[in-house]
Order: sequence, then C-alpha cells, then structure tokens
Amino acid sequence: MAEVLPFKGLLYNTSKVKIEDVVAPPYDIISSEEQNKLYEKSPYNVVRLILGKRFASDDDEDNRYIRARVFLERWLQEEILVKDDEEKGYIYKQAFYALGRRWERTAFIFRVRLEDFSSGQIFPHEKTLSEPKEDRLRLLRECKTNFSPIFGLFPDDDERIQASYYRLTQHTPLFSFSDEEDVAHHLWALKAESLLHVLDAFSDRFILIADGHHRYETALQYMKECTIADSHYTSSKPYNFVMMALVSMRDPGLLVLPIHRVLRGSFPFSERDFFDKMGDYFQVRASFSDLADLLETLGKADGCSLGIKFAQGPYVLFDLKDQVDLERLLGDYHPVLRTLDVIIIHTLILERILGVSPEEVRDSSKLGYYKDPNEAVREIDEGKGSMAIFLRSSQIEDIKRVALAGETMPQKSTYFYPKLKTGLVMNPLF
Repeated sequence: MAEVLPFKGLLYNTSKVKIEDVVAPPYDIISSEEQNKLYEKSPYNVVRLILGKRFASDDDEDNRYIRARVFLERWLQEEILVKDDEEKGYIYKQAFYALGRRWERTAFIFRVRLEDFSSGQIFPHEKTLSEPKEDRLRLLRECKTNFSPIFGLFPDDDERIQASYYRLTQHTPLFSFSDEEDVAHHLWALKAESLLHVLDAFSDRFILIADGHHRYETALQYMKECTIADSHYTSSKPYNFVMMALVSMRDPGLLVLPIHRVLRGSFPFSERDFFDKMGDYFQVRASFSDLADLLETLGKADGCSLGIKFAQGPYVLFDLKDQVDLERLLGDYHPVLRTLDVIIIHTLILERILGVSPEEVRDSSKLGYYKDPNEAVREIDEGKGSMAIFLRSSQIEDIKRVALAGETMPQKSTYFYPKLKTGLVMNPLF
C-alpha cells in the first residue's frame, strides 16, 4: 500500500532562534493581519517562505515566490535552517483543550511516495480549486521544499502503530512550546533503525488526506514535471515523495469541528417565507436565545439537524423530516453522500430554497465559512450576512466511507483541530 520512509529533515537551529517565534499556521488560514504579526515576530518566521507579502512592484523577476527562495537560500547559508545529518522519522504531539476537556493527538511525520488517487493507496475526501494549486506550484518550483506536512489519516484497527507512540517518546523532545491558542506542541526526532517496525506496519495501510489536498495535488504535478525534465530519473529521487503527518483513525485526540455557513448579501425573500419553504423538508425542534445551548443540543442530535439564525431572531434548531425521500431528492449523488448533513443542507437549503448554485458556493461574496460559530454570529450582527447556518461535525467513519467510495465532500466540510504548525520540520527536495 502506501510507501512511507524517513528523510533528512530541514530544521530550525534553536541556538539561533526560538522555535515558537518562527513557526506559523498553515498558509491557507493566515489572514493579512496575522501575516503582519508573524512578520514582526521574527525576521526568520516561516511565513516569509509559505506566504510572503505581495507588493505593487512585483513582476516576473521579483515576487513573493522568488523572495521565498532567496530567504531559504540565505537562511541555509546562515545556518538558521540546518538539515539533519541522517534520515529520521519525527513524532509530533499536540495537547489542547476543546469542548470542555483535554485532548492529545499524535502523528508520525514521514515522507510518503506520491501516488495518483486512482492507485487506491492515497485517497482525498474534499474537492480542490485550481487557483490555490497554481499558487502552491509556483512556490514549490522556486523553493523545491515541502514546508508544511500534509495531514493524513491511516487505519489502525490492530493499533500496532498507535501503541508505539508511547515507547518512542520517553525522552526529551527536540522542540516543546505552547502557542497563542494554548495548544502545546512537541516534536521528537527518531533514528530510522528505531522505526523499522512502524515502517513495516505502514506497508499494508492506505492513507486518507484529512487536510492539505491542494498541496498534495501540487506535489503530484511537480513530480510529473520533474520526471519529464530529468534525464537521469530514478524512482528514488526526492520529488517522488511528499512530507506527511500521519495520524491513526483511532487516535483519541482526533477532533473534527464543523464549519458553519453565513449567507452574505440581502436575503432573497422574507424570513416567514423561508420558514414556510423549510417546512417542505425540515421541522422545527426548538428555539434558543443562547448560541451555546443550540450548539450543545445540535451536537447530540441524531440524523440530519442544523441551526438557523437571522439578525433579530432566536437560534432555531431544525431536524430533517422522516418522510423526506433523500434517494429521490439527492439521486445525482452517490449513496454514501446522501446521508451527510453538508450535502443535504447544500442541496435542499442553499440550492433548492435559496437558489445558491454550486458555483456560487465557492464565491466568498455569496457565502462565508467559519470554524468559530461566534464569528458567524458577528457577521450577522454587523449586517455583513443575512443568515447563519450551524452544522454538526462530520464523523471520521463518514469521511472514510466517502473517500473509499471514490467520492469527495464539498469544500469546507471538515475542520481538523488543531491545525499542524508549519516550520517544525521541512522536507527538502534538493
């Protein structure tokens, strides 16, 4: 199945920088405000590599991709970044509080051989867009480095791999720090010979991409370009691999949060008409004055349920009616998709009731997406949105079934929390 190997990681030199000052979130969740903060935090923050600033004077000779390469080359010369002297595997543990309790999630960071999705070894679960892939490809061409690990999940029913984490982390981590969200991050570097049993266990596992679909598809495209251009091609060349953080599907710290929707712009008809139209498919179960009460009840719901909030009204909890014929209404979808809240809500509410097309779903002026439900409410209160839709979390087993069926979920269907930090270890392809 998936081919998983150690690699000579590129690491920050902590005799010259503090690791907590130079790491960053994944590029695609960094706002312009946070970008500025990361720039100010350290002249060596990895944001200069993964999401450099744009300037009005940018051209083909000077742009953020070229500047990223220049920064990378300079930091290597100054030994701000140093390459491990031998191939290693890395264990990455995150400890955090969410939903009223403490969680721990652990990943192995290895390089994984790139495979087309048709191979049946690596599976996506979400759709991608062309613009982010072109952006990441330009960066990869210039820097020839995987700066961020792709977040992958693997089946571990016998818990052979999960059981090895404790034994392999009984010494002081290489890095250890806490971030602004009070998430503790720990990284261990392990010699390849201590990981032989783990590498062997991966030989019969597939990998499901949890986060990083755009970067994976970019790495595939880059591999194909390099293969054509390389007159001395061998299958062991570094560009045939991509760095992944691999987490067991049975990891007790695997937390998936919902991503809520906000309809932006003016509402197409009256709220009363909307509730009448909702009656074709959904029934009201309860109303709440407090968001926390809605979310607590929604999180315990069975079957398809959702919350709705208009600017002046209460939080209303809806349940899908038992008599709704999803096989008929969602007949264009694969059977594994027809029971997913996100598919039902997008099809019945956004498309059928509100007239939002699948293309408009990707338009940020039409629909906003929020991990933090309070931010969705703020959009409504400030008049930037006309209606908020609160969803339940997707379940790992549902995500797995969708991927193994060869299907994908809509974008913004899952939010794996917390995000993996970028900058702890990088995978040079040179």
